[in-house]
Amino acid sequence: MNKSKNKSKRRWQLWLGLIISGVALVLALRGIDLSKVAEALAQAEYIYLIPAILGMLAYMFARAVRWQLLMPQVSLSRCFWVTNIGYLVSNVFPLRAGDPIRAVVIGMDKRVSTAAALSTVVVERVLDMLMVVAILAGVVPFISGVGDTAIFGLIAGGAAIAALAVLLFLAFRPDWGRSVLRWGLDLIPRLDSERLAQSFDGLFEGLAPLRSGRRGLALLAWSVVTWACVLIFYWSLLRAFLSPPPLLASPFLVCVVGLGMAIPSSPGAMGVFHAVARYGLAVPFGVPEDQAFTIAFAMHTFQYTLGCLLGLVGLGMESLSLGWLRAKVSNVEGVEEIQ
Repeated sequence: MNKSKNKSKRRWQLWLGLIISGVALVLALRGIDLSKVAEALAQAEYIYLIPAILGMLAYMFARAVRWQLLMPQVSLSRCFWVTNIGYLVSNVFPLRAGDPIRAVVIGMDKRVSTAAALSTVVVERVLDMLMVVAILAGVVPFISGVGDTAIFGLIAGGAAIAALAVLLFLAFRPDWGRSVLRWGLDLIPRLDSERLAQSFDGLFEGLAPLRSGRRGLALLAWSVVTWACVLIFYWSLLRAFLSPPPLLASPFLVCVVGLGMAIPSSPGAMGVFHAVARYGLAVPFGVPEDQAFTIAFAMHTFQYTLGCLLGLVGLGMESLSLGWLRAKVSNVEGVEEIQ
């Protein structure tokens, strides 16, 4: 019965994401002259794709370095390729299963448990949200007409700070966390709470690196490097279409896209990315709507294609297949089921 309920829930989530993506794509295309889009694509300076590629590769490398700080027993090379596999999964499969699949793949060689790897992924995402909010706080005072974005940023920032506080508490007081978890599981009737509690132990193990102040500073430093690479990537693609791009366009676009990815959508954030990026260029910076959509389309296509290619190479490095990924994605319903 639980499996049937979970399948029904996943189907509902999938359809919700598809509907939202469809509506967002309609909004992104509204009033757009496709002939002007084609003209803008033809006139773009594609030489700037070179620094964009370098920026994305540097971004993936920096993410891998940061992830390895949380899992020192895993090689940097493996962290790099498994990170790319995660992006491939989020681009191709529904329900944004890239992060749990990363934990599954890392856990295959038993150096780190799947649960411990999953907790490191949670730490990564919290750090990412903190960086997005920090960038937004730095640029919003100098941009007009973005009040809603600032409100969303405040909400996201508060949530990220609260999540980080909880993670730090669990890192320093794992026994308390285990006790609370067991207490909560014991309240659920007809549940093997002890077995479930043991399966969650790895989650607390994955937070252990946060107890080191030196490692914590390194995580923050590499988070700054990671998002600096994202800014370079976005600036390069903007420069291909705008000469010169507005000074704050790259950091603001990074923020609105980062916040926009929290919206349920189809695989690869189709439609949502385009609508959010069009807004992020047209409203605060006055970029013509046709040109703003063209840039959004080019950005999404470029990073989607490059991300999928790197992910496919990562599959080869891990001796995995798309069929294996598809089977794992269909089974990802919670921490218990990905162990």
